[in-house]
Amino acid sequence: MEMLMPLFVVGAMFLIVGSLIYSGAKGIAGLFSGSSSKEKDKPQPSRARTSEAAHAISPKPNSAAEKLIAEMQQQAKNSDDQRKAAFKAHVERKIPPISVDGREAIERGQAARIAIKHVFPPRLPQRSMSYFGGLPIVPDEFDWPTVHNRKGLLERLNFMAQIDCSDLPPGPGRDLMPEKGYLYFFAPMSDTFGADALHFVTRYEPRQVTQKWAPLDMPFTAKIQGSDPTDEILRGKRTHYDRVEVEFAWIEEPTDAEVAARADEGHAFEVADKIRTERVEAFYGPPVVPDPLLSAHHAPKGTLWTPYPGFPANWHSARIVRKLVEAYHREETADVTAQLKALGDVAEDDPEAKRLRMVQRELSAFGSKMFNAFFPTVNAGLKDYDAPPPEVKQHILAFLEDLRVNGMPSSSVRRPRHRQLPHVMNDWLSVAAIQGAEGGLTDPAGAALIGPDVVAALSHRHVSRTHQMLGKGEVVQVAADEMKDRYLLLLQLGPDKALNWTVGEMGPLQYWITPEDLAAKRFQNAILTIEAY
Repeated sequence: MEMLMPLFVVGAMFLIVGSLIYSGAKGIAGLFSGSSSKEKDKPQPSRARTSEAAHAISPKPNSAAEKLIAEMQQQAKNSDDQRKAAFKAHVERKIPPISVDGREAIERGQAARIAIKHVFPPRLPQRSMSYFGGLPIVPDEFDWPTVHNRKGLLERLNFMAQIDCSDLPPGPGRDLMPEKGYLYFFAPMSDTFGADALHFVTRYEPRQVTQKWAPLDMPFTAKIQGSDPTDEILRGKRTHYDRVEVEFAWIEEPTDAEVAARADEGHAFEVADKIRTERVEAFYGPPVVPDPLLSAHHAPKGTLWTPYPGFPANWHSARIVRKLVEAYHREETADVTAQLKALGDVAEDDPEAKRLRMVQRELSAFGSKMFNAFFPTVNAGLKDYDAPPPEVKQHILAFLEDLRVNGMPSSSVRRPRHRQLPHVMNDWLSVAAIQGAEGGLTDPAGAALIGPDVVAALSHRHVSRTHQMLGKGEVVQVAADEMKDRYLLLLQLGPDKALNWTVGEMGPLQYWITPEDLAAKRFQNAILTIEAY
C-alpha cells in the first residue's frame, strides 16, 4: 500500500492536468461586425504552462490525492479568475485624450507606409527573420497569446507574422519603430473565439536571436477554419500557415510641392494618384496577369490533364493528389453507410439494400486499387521535395486516367456538378501542382525540379499589395476611420492567395497601437480589428 499511494497521486496529477488543458468551440464569424473592436490584452502563459480551465472543487478532501487535486483545481481557478480580470480591466480602461506629441506621431505615421511584399521566388537558404505564416522563431520562455474561447476554455491564437525590426528600411517614420528586436502577430483564425481574441495579440522580443531560438509549434492552438473543403483536407490538424519571407519599402504620400511640380499632367488629385501608382509599382512591379499554365479552368476536359511535363514533380504533389482522392472515397463510403443505416431493418433481399451493399463492396475494392497506386507515397522516409521515380509517376497517372474514364463507385448523385468526377479531378491536379511547386521552391534540392515556366505561373499568387506597417489603414466598414485619430496602424494583413488566410468574408486584419504605447514598446497593448468585406 505504501507504493500504491504515490503512484495513485501521480496518476491523479496527470489526469487532472489533462482535464485542464483544452477543448474546442465557436468564433471568428462573430468578430465580423460593422464596428471596430477597441479591445486589448495582456501577456499569456509561457509554453511550459498548460491551460487553466476552472473546474469545481471537490468538497471535503479526505485523502492525500484528493487534497492534491483540490489544491490544483483551486490554483487553476485562481489563475483563470486573474486572467479574466486582467482582460476585463484592459478592455474597460480609459484611453486618455491625445497629446500634441501623440498627434504629431500619428500624422507622421500616416504620411508614409512601409509596404510589404513576398520574396518570390524564395531566397535559398531562407534566412530572413521577417516572414508571414510558418512558426515563430522564439526564445524558450516565449509567451504565446492564449485566451478563453466561447466555451470558456483556454485556446491559443494562430500565428500570422514575424517582423525583424532591423529589416525595416530608413524612411520618414522609421524612428517611430524599434531599431531592433522582433514583433510577433497573432489572430483568431478559427471558429472558436469571442471578442477577447482581439486583445494581447502582439508580442515584442527586444533581445538578439541566438542559436537556442527555434520555431515553436504550440499544442492546443486553435484549428484554422478553412475557406473551402479542399483547404480543410490539405491542412488536416496543422494549425499554422505556409511560410513566406517578406521584404519592405517605404511608400510616401506625395507632397503638395511634388504634385504642383507636375501640374501640367492634370488636376491635383489625379496627379497625386499617379504619383502613388508610380511609387507602388516601383516596389511591387507592374501588375501580374494570371498564367493559365496551372489553372484548372484552362485544363482540357476530354483527356487527363497534366499541369506540366513531368508532373508530379515531387512526392509532395503526389501525396496531395492521394489525400484528395482518399477524401472523395471517404465521402462516398460514408454516404453508402448512412443510406444503409437510414433503411433500418429491411429484408435481406430488399433491392435498395442489395444495391447499396454492392456499392460498398465496389468501394472497398476501389480502396485497395487506390492504395496500390499511391503506396509509395505513404513512405514517410521519402522527402517531400524529392522526385518520384518515373515508374511511380506513370503508375499514378495511369490510376488517374482510369479514374477519369471509369469514375469511382457511388451510391447516388450527391454533389453539385463542379464537385463531380471527372470534373473535380482538374481542381485536384491544379492544387497539387501549385502546392507541390511552391513547397519545392523552398527546398534547395527541390527547387531544381521546378521549371521556370512553373515559377512564372506561380508569381501572380505572390503579389498582394495590401500588407503594410504604418500609413492609413484600408477602410472596409468603420474600424479604420474610428481608430485613425487615436491609434497608429502597426500592421495590416490583407487577403493573400499564397497563404490562403482569408476566412469567409474577412477583411484585412489591422493591428492598432497608441503612439504612447508604441514609444514605450508596450506592444502587448495592440488592438486587432477585423471586419467583413
